[in-house]
Amino acid sequence: MSHHILNRRIRKAGAAALIAAASAVALTACGSNDSSSDAKGSSSSHASSSAKSSQSDASIHSQAGSQTGKQTGKQATALGSGADKAQATSECQPGTLRATLDSAGTSQAEMNHRGTFLKVTNTGDETCVISGYAGVALEGAGHTAIKTNARHGSTYFATDPGAHPITLAPGKSAWADLVWTTTGAGTAHAKYLQISPTGSNSHSTVAFNHDLDNSTLSLTAWSAKPPINA
Repeated sequence: MSHHILNRRIRKAGAAALIAAASAVALTACGSNDSSSDAKGSSSSHASSSAKSSQSDASIHSQAGSQTGKQTGKQATALGSGADKAQATSECQPGTLRATLDSAGTSQAEMNHRGTFLKVTNTGDETCVISGYAGVALEGAGHTAIKTNARHGSTYFATDPGAHPITLAPGKSAWADLVWTTTGAGTAHAKYLQISPTGSNSHSTVAFNHDLDNSTLSLTAWSAKPPINA
């Protein structure tokens, strides 16, 4: 083989090697760029998803906070209304109540039964509420105590309305029916009657000159008008 032919073959082989090496470098560069692009795309997608998720969470928290605020406001309003109502319907205090006996223009005398009405008047400056049954106790001559039997419920002349709240504006009154019998059984000679409008130890003492059986009194609960059967 001649020297010229050998040189041409060597040059061709070298050129081919250079072309192959260049192609490999180009392919490597392309692969690197694609990988980088995928990574960037994945990172961008993840960031977008996270941002949307954060916005969604913020929206949920905002709505929850709004609902909680509304609920709290409703509760506060309800509590405020309850407090106002409680204040407007405070119980009558014994010191502002005056108790008396009153016929209310009606005679209660029939078949050995006698009766009258207890009347309580609000003498204070504020509206208040009274309910339930009055406390009553008999006294004899010289204000000596007489052991008294008080029965709550309907009487011979009136149906018991049951314990219920009665609103008393200043100057307004409530009534309860008070009845006893006079058959002569275990007669007690009463001269006075203690009346406690709220059932507390605070009471008024009024004249009550009656003979009654077994020191027993029957009375109804307080009512907004004199309780009497038609």
